[in-house]
Amino acid sequence: MEDIFEKTVELKRTGKPFALAIVIKTQGSAPRRAGAKMIIQKDGMTFGTMGGGDLEKRIIEEALEVIKEGNPKLTSFILDPEKGKLDMMCGGEVEVYIEPILPDDKLIIFGAGHITRSLAPLLQRSGFLVSVIDDSPELLQKDMFPEIENLILTNMEQFARDLPPDSRTYIVLLSRGFSKDKEILNQLIQKDFRYIGMIGSMKKISTMKEDLQKMGVPKEAFLKL
Repeated sequence: MEDIFEKTVELKRTGKPFALAIVIKTQGSAPRRAGAKMIIQKDGMTFGTMGGGDLEKRIIEEALEVIKEGNPKLTSFILDPEKGKLDMMCGGEVEVYIEPILPDDKLIIFGAGHITRSLAPLLQRSGFLVSVIDDSPELLQKDMFPEIENLILTNMEQFARDLPPDSRTYIVLLSRGFSKDKEILNQLIQKDFRYIGMIGSMKKISTMKEDLQKMGVPKEAFLKL
């Protein structure tokens, strides 16, 4: 049978959120002892068991809420319908810790120039899941980014246009030149991202804001830049 820790590593690699529930304490009669573990995925699928029944059902419900909120939780269950809210006759008490395992924050860099070659591995080591986007095969070579798995050779403006908003995604613009940065930013600025950053002089940034406002971008959209 697949080990619970192997399953944790496997799910972590996919980037899908899940929760790990651990029995940390029991008193009296209980279906599982301290140390029992169960994985609960966002879609309700589970791996491992807490003994089934109403207890496991409640733990799954709590775990789904933990995944949604992103905060760990310590909760107790009384296994007695007269003393607690569970339809179980064990009579004991179980204390369960539920930890959300969420995907790493994503960081997307537009442009694969010399600044990105220094910045990308540093941010990858800091815990970000880094992607580098560029339309130049000469710049986007694996030997230039040995630590980065997500190297995407494509039209940068189109990629920005198709990129869905995500409050856990950071964006950095380091493409080749003012015009390309402006076109990419125009596709991103009104979407909900955690952060959008770019490099440039005060004059460049001011001119870009003026140009984008003329193109219909509201002034308040630049507060996130």
